[in-house]
Amino acid sequence: MGIISDEIRIFRKLYPVFRRYLKDRKIERGDHEWNYEIERHGELAVKRFIELGPTFIKLGQILSARPDLLPKEYLKSFRLLQDRVDPDPFPLVKEIIERNIGPIDHVFEYFNDVAISGASLGQVYEAVYRGKKVAVKVNRYNIEERVKNDLIVIKHLLRLAKGRIDNFLYLSIENVLADFNRRIFDEIDYRKEASNMRAIAANLKEEDRVIVPGVVEELSGKEILVMEYIEGIKIDEVNKLKSAGIDTKELALRYDTIFMRMLLKNDIFHADPHPGNVSVKSDGTIILYDFGMIGHINDEMRFRLLSLYDGLLNRDPDEIIDALISLNALSPGANRGVVRKGIELAISNFYGRSAEDLEIRELLDVANDVIFQFPFRLPRALVLYMRMSSLLEGVCQQLDPDFKFIRVLQKLLYDEGLIQTLYKQQLKNFLSDTLRSVEKAVQIVPLMKRKLESEEEIERPRSDYKIPASIFLGFLLVSFFLEIQNRPFIFIPLIILDSIAFVYVMIRK
Repeated sequence: MGIISDEIRIFRKLYPVFRRYLKDRKIERGDHEWNYEIERHGELAVKRFIELGPTFIKLGQILSARPDLLPKEYLKSFRLLQDRVDPDPFPLVKEIIERNIGPIDHVFEYFNDVAISGASLGQVYEAVYRGKKVAVKVNRYNIEERVKNDLIVIKHLLRLAKGRIDNFLYLSIENVLADFNRRIFDEIDYRKEASNMRAIAANLKEEDRVIVPGVVEELSGKEILVMEYIEGIKIDEVNKLKSAGIDTKELALRYDTIFMRMLLKNDIFHADPHPGNVSVKSDGTIILYDFGMIGHINDEMRFRLLSLYDGLLNRDPDEIIDALISLNALSPGANRGVVRKGIELAISNFYGRSAEDLEIRELLDVANDVIFQFPFRLPRALVLYMRMSSLLEGVCQQLDPDFKFIRVLQKLLYDEGLIQTLYKQQLKNFLSDTLRSVEKAVQIVPLMKRKLESEEEIERPRSDYKIPASIFLGFLLVSFFLEIQNRPFIFIPLIILDSIAFVYVMIRK
């Protein structure tokens, strides 16, 4: 009965929103034309999501980074969706705490029952444990059950809509919900967040003036996360930061650098750097909070992201298309000519401006315009990266109105040599894969030889087999020399031809 009443409640609020959304998706307009009526519909959609509670607030945050699903006017409103919700009544919170760690008065010397912050999935309190100030993060009451019920209703409503929307849109929404289903339960489980905190703290230990609060392991579990409490000023409180003597221009540069290094060097990154999750100590040290939304990225994905950046900065539609295909964001079978024309229109306003003067928001808007027009399927890491970079630039431009995201990225890639490191790793991976392929090819050579020579046995000196091996080694050395000379466009095809030639010669022998 509860689920049925929830379904009716959710349907009443969502149905008008969904109807308007489907109409708004079909409205034709120029790439840079803004429709204020559609913008108003986006604002109404956000209002309904807030009214529907925790699950929908979190879902709205995910949708704020989905230009393949939402028109740009909707994205503007969804990006402003803040995860701020009044805390639960304290008796409910107390029940969760004491169920997990025992009577509050026995565990803590002091516990302030007025929450210092409230979000959709939990709330945070200040306490003293063994003489030290701690922050106590507690799940919302019955949150797991509520999220499960909401997801059941959402999936049922999506099935009802199946016949009314095109198949691509249906599959895209279905994929978003499947990913959201996994992600939201990770955020509810504070053991996962504690693990993320430890991993990111280890990766940041060599960074200058940035800190991740330490976890109080013996008090933390699935429903409660206890960590050290570190005083600080919220990073978007610019006047307070300046009054404390903090150079906000330097802070913006350092803040962005920390997050971009995290993305470019490590396999895990904090994907939710909005102002509520970051504070600054009086000495300028950056404090990071809330590690529920985390992205994972490998060298391959990192390299492909940089290729996409390179294409956008060079205004090269073909490079952009190749990068999107390599990211699995665009089907290799997509109409390349049509996509190319869409990209050319989208980047036309960049001409006459230097790459350094472009803002990440502009680059993302171009990507959003193109992605909304064509059947893209955005990988999770790319979605989280787009969200992270957009939030980063917004905060940095509050701290320093002249801040340019691209300049920081270029400095990291070239001045600090990260592009060389990434390229070497990509090269290493490629060589490793190539050699494995050659080894497999060599293993089947005897079988192929026997098949080809089934009617005639010919003896040859063993020294003859040194010839193809020498050819292979010679090509490999020349290829490596060319790579050192920064000529990868010759190097990679040559390695491939080398491998093919080696196998061919072996067979012919």
